[in-house]
Amino acid sequence: MSKQSENLLAQTSSPLGARALLVLNNGAVFEGFAGGAYGEVFGEIRFDTSMIGYENVISDPANAGTIIAMTYPQIGNYGLNLGDIAEGKTDIVGFAIHSLCKTPSNWRSEISLSNFLLEQGVVVIEGIDTRMLTQNIRDHGNVFAAISTEDLDSASLIGRLQRRFGDAEPKVSATVPATAAAAPAPAAPAAAPTFAATAPATPVIPIAEGVE
Repeated sequence: MSKQSENLLAQTSSPLGARALLVLNNGAVFEGFAGGAYGEVFGEIRFDTSMIGYENVISDPANAGTIIAMTYPQIGNYGLNLGDIAEGKTDIVGFAIHSLCKTPSNWRSEISLSNFLLEQGVVVIEGIDTRMLTQNIRDHGNVFAAISTEDLDSASLIGRLQRRFGDAEPKVSATVPATAAAAPAPAAPAAAPTFAATAPATPVIPIAEGVE
């Protein structure tokens, strides 16, 4: 292997961060790894299904003070150009993703998304099933969350979150491990049986001999 290939492999094979937890105030727990600043944050969680345009999502003033969950599995592929960031900063407090690209490929990129979030003090969790998280938020509406690299006791973290924002119904108790596969889609209900109408057979009347 050439030296250039070794350097490229070293850059693209980033080690996982410390353990991190994301919990929702309806009781759901997602286990992952730290991908930005260490610490813990609490706030409303919102999801975004965009494949591109994450620079607009994190710098949107409407998202200030919130935790953003990106549904698309890998975020950060093309890095960041600070000219595309409103005021060159973000006011989100947390970021939840499946995979954070740390080696962007774009001639306009000035900084990787991971380094930008680290500099901005955003607590990031990666390695979680963001599709399942998105479905949970969509099903429950207004949901609050906590991300922590410090309190890894899910019951403790949920309790502190619920004391701050209240709980949400219905209760959820499942824990989703890091890099869990998405839940299978529910089977379609069986179709109702159909019955085809059959016309009665036409009787055959024999013709008597000698009758024309």
